[in-house]
Amino acid sequence: MPTASEHTARNRLATLAAHLLPSDAAASAIHPLHLSAAAGASPSANLKGTLTIVDERTGKTYQIDVSPEGTVRASDFKKISTGKNDKGLKLYDPGYLNTAPVISRISYIDGDAGILRYRGYPIEELAEKSTFMEVSYLIMYGNLPSESQLAEWEFNISQHSAVPQGVLDMIQAMPHDAHPMGMLVNAMSALSVYHPDANPALKSLKISDGYKNESLNS
Repeated sequence: MPTASEHTARNRLATLAAHLLPSDAAASAIHPLHLSAAAGASPSANLKGTLTIVDERTGKTYQIDVSPEGTVRASDFKKISTGKNDKGLKLYDPGYLNTAPVISRISYIDGDAGILRYRGYPIEELAEKSTFMEVSYLIMYGNLPSESQLAEWEFNISQHSAVPQGVLDMIQAMPHDAHPMGMLVNAMSALSVYHPDANPALKSLKISDGYKNESLNS
């Protein structure tokens, strides 16, 4: 009887083997769907309202808007001030343990429940049944590709898959004992020089209409 660790190892090898299947074989089991990032998660109540804060330092009362998701804007607290040289209240949250920097329509994370989804698909399901190229298409366009869409996507990616010689020369010039992560970070930074049009910040934040950062069910 195989041990638990052997069983886990066999499952991982089976998953890796599935990723090595030809694209046609992998795509035959894929059915494109239009899902939102949080699809399948338990619906949450509408938490929209107002938070009333009484500053005991000054006796003043403030109203802070609460979004339907139960969030408040940190900038709203800046108006809570004692006056004089006080520039307003700041929120201190080391490690961003209770801070949401963005509202994503692409990924959904619930760490306490162990949930991670891309466009509504559980990450474990994507890891077992989809290839890297299929998942990248899903993230960019909001749905898994059909066989023809996958073929076109893979062809387009292949036209830009060669690493520029300048990047290879830079990697070659690094110390032989350099940490792989440091080398990767520098190589990625160098790649951006060869494709400046791929950086939204250099395109006046004009993101292609084809790439959707929105809920497809909204």
